Amino acid sequence: MYPLMVNMENKECIVVGGGKVAYRKVCSLLNEGAFITIISPEVCPELEILEAEKKISVIKRRAEDDDFRNAFYIIAATNNENVNEYIAKKFEQSKLVNIASSVVDGNCQVPASFKKGRLTLTVSTNGASPMLAKKIRDEWSAVYDDNFEQYIDFLYETREKIKQLDIPQAHKKKLLQEIIDEKYQHDPSIRNTFNTSLQNF
Repeated sequence: MYPLMVNMENKECIVVGGGKVAYRKVCSLLNEGAFITIISPEVCPELEILEAEKKISVIKRRAEDDDFRNAFYIIAATNNENVNEYIAKKFEQSKLVNIASSVVDGNCQVPASFKKGRLTLTVSTNGASPMLAKKIRDEWSAVYDDNFEQYIDFLYETREKIKQLDIPQAHKKKLLQEIIDEKYQHDPSIRNTFNTSLQNF
C-alpha cells in the first residue's frame, strides 16, 4: 500500500451500510468536510440524528450501480460480504474504495490516526493487527499534548516567515533546522525570541 493523505473537503462520499461501523466511518469524514450519502435499507439511531441535523444524506434502500456515478470515495460497510465484494470489484478501478471488513478487497485502507492541530500521525499494520495500530495511536496521544500543538503552529508560522526572508537558501535551511531543536518544543519564550530575531534579517 502507498501511504497518502487526501483532502476530503467537499468530496462526494458514498457509505453503503447503516450500522455502527458505518457511523464511525461517517464521523471521521464529517471532520474532514466531506459530502456524505448513506445508502442502506436501515440506519442506526446515530445516523438518523446526523440526517436530522442535515449533516448527511440518507437513502433508505439497497445501493444501485448508478448511485456511485459521482462518488470520489466509497465505503462498503454492510454485514453482507457478497455486497462488499461486489462493490470492490465493480468500482476499485475508477474510485477510491474501502471495504470496512477486509484489508484485501478494495484499493485503500484507513489507518489508525491521531490528530493534534496541524499534526497528524497515522499507523497501519496492513491488516496484521488493527488492535496494535490503535494501541500505538493511543500511546501517541499521551505523548503529543497541547504544548506540542502550539509548537507545530510555531513551526508553520515561522517557516512561512523564513520563506519570505531575502537571504541565501542555505541560510534558510539552517534556520529551519534550528527550530526543530527540542528546546523549542518546551519553551514558548524561546520561540518568541527566535521570531523576534527574524526581524533583524
